[in-house]
Amino acid sequence: MVSDGRREQNIRLIIEMEDRIAQCKRCKSLLSCIRKPSMGKGDLEPDIILIFENESQTAQDPEKLLELRELIKSEFNTSKIYHTFMVRCQPKACAIRSNTSCYLENNKLIDRDYKCLLSGKSCEGIPVKPADDNIIRCLPFLLEELEILDPRTVILFGDRVSDFVLKTYGIFEEFNTGDAFYDSTGRLFITVSSQEEFNIEEYHKLRDNILIAENPD
Repeated sequence: MVSDGRREQNIRLIIEMEDRIAQCKRCKSLLSCIRKPSMGKGDLEPDIILIFENESQTAQDPEKLLELRELIKSEFNTSKIYHTFMVRCQPKACAIRSNTSCYLENNKLIDRDYKCLLSGKSCEGIPVKPADDNIIRCLPFLLEELEILDPRTVILFGDRVSDFVLKTYGIFEEFNTGDAFYDSTGRLFITVSSQEEFNIEEYHKLRDNILIAENPD
């Protein structure tokens, strides 16, 4: 019953947060070519949360994400896994938009079928790395998400995710791939390579480091 109550509360709080994300206008320059922001997915009472920098690599290779989730699920004997993103709106480099001066910044330039309203073709924008300003504006949503779901373990994919998230939690130590850190509440953070670089060897190293961190004696 307690678990059911927590799950219902988590669902309500996540829905409220996602509504605010959908209405967010902190990065106005990104909004014209974004159909909808990226949202987290998975179990709403997770033992483990995976944090990626943005959704571009996940969208391009969903099978790798599924494989990664299945590896963690089988090795750590938990199906309670959730993944989310540090940046919700994927920045794009677009030659058509940059060469067009007669549009309003706040107008949507992409339709429901992801066709560009300037060219009449499918969006040809190239995903690029988010700027630090984009990350900083988006971080409050990620922190809120972590506090709502309260996972035991958080896996940080890539140096930028690791750097921003650890510093936000007051952890300023130098880190390497596979390092483990605890926050003030005892939550475990593990740093790993970005999703596109993550491989089976690193996965085994991750598993061993988590087991060592959780059983130091």
